[in-house]
Amino acid sequence: MALKKQERQALILDILSREVIDSQEGLMNSLQAAGIEVTQATVSRDIKEMRIVRRADGSGRPRYQVMSDAPVVDSEQVQKGFAETAVSVTRVEFMTVVKTTQGNGNRLAALIDAANLSEVIATLAGHNTIYVTSPSAEAAEQLAQRFTNWMQ
Repeated sequence: MALKKQERQALILDILSREVIDSQEGLMNSLQAAGIEVTQATVSRDIKEMRIVRRADGSGRPRYQVMSDAPVVDSEQVQKGFAETAVSVTRVEFMTVVKTTQGNGNRLAALIDAANLSEVIATLAGHNTIYVTSPSAEAAEQLAQRFTNWMQ
């Protein structure tokens, strides 16, 4: 059954409130179990539009959460994450590139996102690399300096 976008997104919110969903595939499966046929591209667009993020819950297990429901962390938690996992910090114009130990890029990016730092517009994370976009080169320079200090 095909639903209008608004109805589908309401169903996604309902699913995320009831189930622990940790992947787009898992969300697609839950939608299909509810009789809704969707493509991965549609789920991906919905996740972006709805500001759904993949973050660790209280038990440390990753799951999709609506951004407004995602926990906010303080800078001390981010600093600890940097001290434990960051390998290098490089600024290029308005971007800051953070290299981490293997497998920690997404974890550290989630901490950066949750800290709501004023110098951060968005993060894009991979296995061991994080791209952090800032509103200006000056903000990126301040952020790179902060991140470098946190590594120590």
